[in-house]
Amino acid sequence: MTKFHSIDTGFLMGDGGIMFGAVPKKFWAAKYPCDENNMSSMAMRAVFIETENHKIIVDTGAGDKHLSKIKYYKPHEMKDLREEIGKLGVSPEEITDVVNSHLHFDHCGGNTVANEKGEIVPAFPNAVYHVSLAQWENYRKPTTFERLSFFADNIEPVLDAGQLHRVPSDTELFDGIHLKLYDGHTPGQIAVFFDTDDERFVYAGDIIPSSVHCYHSCLCAYDNNLTLAMDEKKRLYDLAKAENRTLLFYHDSYTPRAKAR
Repeated sequence: MTKFHSIDTGFLMGDGGIMFGAVPKKFWAAKYPCDENNMSSMAMRAVFIETENHKIIVDTGAGDKHLSKIKYYKPHEMKDLREEIGKLGVSPEEITDVVNSHLHFDHCGGNTVANEKGEIVPAFPNAVYHVSLAQWENYRKPTTFERLSFFADNIEPVLDAGQLHRVPSDTELFDGIHLKLYDGHTPGQIAVFFDTDDERFVYAGDIIPSSVHCYHSCLCAYDNNLTLAMDEKKRLYDLAKAENRTLLFYHDSYTPRAKAR
Protein backbone atom coordinates (compact mmCIF):
# COMPACT_ATOMS: atom_id res chain seq x y z
CA MET A 1 0.00 0.00 0.00
CA THR A 2 1.37 3.42 -1.02
CA LYS A 3 0.32 6.66 0.62
CA PHE A 4 1.65 10.19 0.45
CA HIS A 5 1.56 13.57 2.18
CA SER A 6 2.31 17.03 0.83
CA ILE A 7 4.53 19.06 3.18
CA ASP A 8 4.92 22.83 2.99
CA THR A 9 8.53 23.72 3.79
CA GLY A 10 8.09 27.48 3.44
CA PHE A 11 7.32 30.23 0.95
CA LEU A 12 9.23 32.63 -1.29
CA MET A 13 8.10 35.72 -3.18
CA GLY A 14 8.65 35.57 -6.93
CA ASP A 15 8.28 38.34 -9.47
CA GLY A 16 5.16 37.58 -11.48
CA GLY A 17 6.70 38.77 -14.71
CA ILE A 18 9.47 36.21 -14.28
CA MET A 19 7.32 33.38 -12.97
CA PHE A 20 4.74 33.61 -15.75
CA GLY A 21 7.01 34.78 -18.54
CA ALA A 22 5.56 36.19 -21.76
CA VAL A 23 1.94 35.79 -20.62
CA PRO A 24 0.43 39.29 -20.08
CA LYS A 25 -0.15 40.26 -16.47
CA LYS A 26 -3.84 40.87 -17.18
CA PHE A 27 -4.18 37.14 -17.80
CA TRP A 28 -1.99 35.58 -15.11
CA ALA A 29 -2.92 38.03 -12.33
CA ALA A 30 -6.58 37.08 -12.77
CA LYS A 31 -5.61 33.51 -11.90
CA TYR A 32 -2.70 34.00 -9.47
CA PRO A 33 -2.50 36.92 -6.99
CA CYS A 34 0.36 39.39 -6.70
CA ASP A 35 1.06 42.37 -4.46
CA GLU A 36 1.59 46.02 -5.41
CA ASN A 37 5.22 45.22 -6.30
CA ASN A 38 4.20 42.46 -8.70
CA MET A 39 5.47 39.79 -6.26
CA SER A 40 3.59 36.52 -5.94
CA SER A 41 3.71 33.93 -3.16
CA MET A 42 5.49 30.74 -4.19
CA ALA A 43 5.20 27.61 -2.07
CA MET A 44 7.93 25.01 -1.65
CA ARG A 45 5.83 21.88 -1.21
CA ALA A 46 7.72 18.64 -0.71
CA VAL A 47 6.14 15.22 -1.10
CA PHE A 48 6.52 12.33 1.35
CA ILE A 49 5.73 8.92 -0.15
CA GLU A 50 5.45 5.88 2.09
CA THR A 51 5.32 2.28 0.90
CA GLU A 52 5.59 -0.95 2.84
CA ASN A 53 9.39 -0.90 2.64
CA HIS A 54 10.37 2.66 1.76
CA LYS A 55 9.97 6.19 3.03
CA ILE A 56 10.72 8.68 0.27
CA ILE A 57 11.00 12.47 0.24
CA VAL A 58 10.72 14.32 -3.06
CA ASP A 59 12.50 17.70 -2.91
CA THR A 60 13.47 19.31 0.38
CA GLY A 61 12.73 23.05 0.12
CA ALA A 62 15.27 25.82 0.59
CA GLY A 63 16.33 24.86 4.11
CA ASP A 64 17.77 27.50 6.43
CA LYS A 65 21.49 27.58 5.55
CA HIS A 66 21.32 30.37 2.94
CA LEU A 67 18.51 32.66 4.04
CA SER A 68 20.74 35.75 3.86
CA LYS A 69 21.77 34.87 0.30
CA ILE A 70 18.18 34.51 -0.90
CA LYS A 71 16.69 37.44 1.00
CA TYR A 72 15.53 39.03 -2.30
CA TYR A 73 12.91 36.27 -2.42
CA LYS A 74 11.70 37.11 1.11
CA PRO A 75 11.62 33.59 2.53
CA HIS A 76 8.92 33.26 5.18
CA GLU A 77 7.01 30.68 7.19
CA MET A 78 10.04 28.44 6.81
CA LYS A 79 9.79 24.99 8.37
CA ASP A 80 12.30 22.28 9.24
CA LEU A 81 11.42 19.32 7.02
CA ARG A 82 12.73 16.91 9.65
CA GLU A 83 10.31 18.32 12.19
CA GLU A 84 7.46 18.17 9.68
CA ILE A 85 7.96 14.47 8.97
CA GLY A 86 8.21 13.99 12.73
CA LYS A 87 4.59 15.11 12.93
CA LEU A 88 3.82 12.07 10.76
CA GLY A 89 5.64 9.82 13.20
CA VAL A 90 8.74 9.47 11.01
CA SER A 91 12.32 10.23 12.06
CA PRO A 92 15.08 11.49 9.71
CA GLU A 93 16.89 8.19 10.21
CA GLU A 94 13.90 6.29 8.80
CA ILE A 95 13.96 8.05 5.42
CA THR A 96 15.23 5.56 2.85
CA ASP A 97 15.33 7.79 -0.24
CA VAL A 98 15.42 11.46 -1.20
CA VAL A 99 14.62 12.38 -4.80
CA ASN A 100 15.88 15.78 -5.92
CA SER A 101 13.94 16.89 -8.99
CA HIS A 102 16.92 19.16 -9.65
CA LEU A 103 19.58 21.03 -7.69
CA HIS A 104 18.32 24.63 -7.66
CA PHE A 105 18.54 25.96 -4.12
CA ASP A 106 14.78 26.09 -3.50
CA HIS A 107 14.41 22.37 -4.20
CA CYS A 108 17.36 20.85 -2.33
CA GLY A 109 18.33 23.22 0.51
CA GLY A 110 16.93 20.82 3.08
CA ASN A 111 19.18 18.01 1.84
CA THR A 112 21.79 18.97 4.40
CA VAL A 113 21.98 20.53 7.85
CA ALA A 114 24.61 21.70 10.33
CA ASN A 115 25.45 19.17 13.05
CA GLU A 116 26.44 20.01 16.62
CA LYS A 117 30.00 20.76 15.45
CA GLY A 118 28.78 23.14 12.76
CA GLU A 119 29.65 20.67 10.00
CA ILE A 120 27.25 20.39 7.05
CA VAL A 121 26.00 16.81 6.81
CA PRO A 122 23.11 14.95 5.15
CA ALA A 123 19.81 15.66 6.90
CA PHE A 124 18.71 12.07 6.30
CA PRO A 125 21.72 9.96 7.27
CA ASN A 126 20.45 6.59 6.03
CA ALA A 127 18.86 7.75 2.76
CA VAL A 128 20.00 7.33 -0.81
CA TYR A 129 19.75 10.70 -2.56
CA HIS A 130 18.73 10.45 -6.22
CA VAL A 131 19.56 13.13 -8.79
CA SER A 132 19.82 12.68 -12.54
CA LEU A 133 23.27 12.30 -14.06
CA ALA A 134 22.48 15.10 -16.53
CA GLN A 135 21.54 17.44 -13.68
CA TRP A 136 24.65 16.51 -11.72
CA GLU A 137 26.89 17.27 -14.69
CA ASN A 138 25.01 20.52 -15.28
CA TYR A 139 25.51 21.51 -11.64
CA ARG A 140 29.23 20.74 -11.78
CA LYS A 141 29.65 22.82 -14.98
CA PRO A 142 26.82 25.35 -14.90
CA THR A 143 26.11 28.00 -17.47
CA THR A 144 26.48 31.64 -16.47
CA PHE A 145 22.69 31.90 -16.64
CA GLU A 146 22.15 29.15 -14.07
CA ARG A 147 25.17 29.09 -11.78
CA LEU A 148 23.69 31.32 -9.04
CA SER A 149 20.89 28.78 -8.56
CA PHE A 150 23.30 26.24 -7.03
CA PHE A 151 24.82 26.08 -3.55
CA ALA A 152 27.49 23.40 -3.20
CA ASP A 153 26.79 22.56 0.44
CA ASN A 154 23.28 21.44 -0.50
CA ILE A 155 24.68 18.38 -2.29
CA GLU A 156 28.46 17.96 -1.92
CA PRO A 157 28.18 16.59 1.68
CA VAL A 158 25.78 13.97 0.30
CA LEU A 159 28.44 12.91 -2.22
CA ASP A 160 31.12 12.92 0.48
CA ALA A 161 28.98 10.67 2.67
CA GLY A 162 28.59 8.13 -0.14
CA GLN A 163 24.82 8.64 -0.28
CA LEU A 164 24.46 10.04 -3.82
CA HIS A 165 22.95 8.03 -6.69
CA ARG A 166 23.06 9.56 -10.16
CA VAL A 167 20.13 8.46 -12.32
CA PRO A 168 21.23 8.04 -15.96
CA SER A 169 17.80 7.73 -17.59
CA ASP A 170 14.12 7.07 -16.95
CA THR A 171 13.82 4.31 -14.37
CA GLU A 172 11.49 2.52 -12.00
CA LEU A 173 12.72 3.44 -8.54
CA PHE A 174 10.45 0.94 -6.79
CA ASP A 175 7.27 -0.90 -7.72
CA GLY A 176 4.77 1.75 -8.85
CA ILE A 177 7.22 4.67 -8.50
CA HIS A 178 8.86 5.89 -11.69
CA LEU A 179 11.43 8.63 -12.27
CA LYS A 180 11.19 10.29 -15.69
CA LEU A 181 13.63 12.91 -16.98
CA TYR A 182 12.70 16.20 -18.64
CA ASP A 183 14.81 19.06 -20.01
CA GLY A 184 14.06 22.72 -20.68
CA HIS A 185 13.90 24.32 -17.25
CA THR A 186 17.20 22.63 -16.46
CA PRO A 187 18.85 19.50 -17.88
CA GLY A 188 17.61 16.17 -16.59
CA GLN A 189 14.91 17.35 -14.19
CA ILE A 190 13.16 14.39 -12.53
CA ALA A 191 9.38 14.07 -12.47
CA VAL A 192 8.06 11.42 -10.09
CA PHE A 193 5.14 9.29 -11.26
CA PHE A 194 3.51 7.19 -8.55
CA ASP A 195 0.27 5.41 -7.76
CA THR A 196 -1.69 5.00 -4.55
CA ASP A 197 -4.51 2.51 -4.09
CA ASP A 198 -7.12 4.92 -5.44
CA GLU A 199 -5.35 7.58 -7.52
CA ARG A 200 -2.44 8.20 -9.89
CA PHE A 201 -0.11 11.17 -9.41
CA VAL A 202 2.82 12.98 -10.95
CA TYR A 203 5.06 15.38 -9.06
CA ALA A 204 5.97 17.85 -11.80
CA GLY A 205 8.61 20.01 -10.05
CA ASP A 206 9.49 23.06 -12.14
CA ILE A 207 8.33 21.46 -15.38
CA ILE A 208 4.83 22.56 -14.37
CA PRO A 209 5.41 24.55 -11.16
CA SER A 210 1.87 25.86 -10.67
CA SER A 211 -1.66 25.39 -11.94
CA VAL A 212 -1.29 28.46 -14.17
CA HIS A 213 1.66 26.79 -15.90
CA CYS A 214 -0.70 24.09 -17.17
CA TYR A 215 -1.45 26.58 -19.94
CA HIS A 216 0.86 25.66 -22.80
CA SER A 217 2.12 29.21 -23.41
CA CYS A 218 2.87 29.98 -19.76
CA LEU A 219 6.60 29.55 -19.18
CA CYS A 220 8.98 30.80 -16.53
CA ALA A 221 11.79 33.18 -17.44
CA TYR A 222 14.10 31.01 -15.32
CA ASP A 223 13.73 28.18 -17.87
CA ASN A 224 17.11 27.57 -19.49
CA ASN A 225 15.61 26.79 -22.90
CA LEU A 226 12.11 28.15 -23.41
CA THR A 227 11.34 26.30 -26.64
CA LEU A 228 12.45 23.00 -25.16
CA ALA A 229 10.68 23.74 -21.87
CA MET A 230 7.41 24.23 -23.74
CA ASP A 231 7.81 20.94 -25.62
CA GLU A 232 8.80 19.04 -22.48
CA LYS A 233 5.89 20.47 -20.50
CA LYS A 234 3.50 19.30 -23.20
CA ARG A 235 5.13 15.86 -23.20
CA LEU A 236 4.64 15.52 -19.44
CA TYR A 237 1.11 16.94 -19.46
CA ASP A 238 -0.03 14.73 -22.33
CA LEU A 239 1.30 11.64 -20.55
CA ALA A 240 -0.35 12.64 -17.27
CA LYS A 241 -3.64 13.17 -19.10
CA ALA A 242 -3.41 9.85 -20.94
CA GLU A 243 -2.72 8.06 -17.65
CA ASN A 244 -5.48 9.93 -15.76
CA ARG A 245 -3.01 11.45 -13.29
CA THR A 246 -3.29 14.28 -10.82
CA LEU A 247 -0.52 16.88 -11.01
CA LEU A 248 1.16 17.90 -7.75
CA PHE A 249 2.42 21.50 -7.87
CA TYR A 250 5.56 22.45 -5.94
CA HIS A 251 5.29 26.24 -6.18
CA ASP A 252 1.54 26.91 -6.24
CA SER A 253 0.56 28.53 -2.92
CA TYR A 254 -3.15 28.22 -3.65
CA THR A 255 -3.73 25.05 -5.68
CA PRO A 256 -1.70 22.08 -4.43
CA ARG A 257 -2.98 19.68 -7.09
CA ALA A 258 -5.14 19.39 -10.19
CA LYS A 259 -6.23 16.64 -12.54
CA ALA A 260 -4.63 16.69 -15.98
CA ARG A 261 -7.56 17.17 -18.40
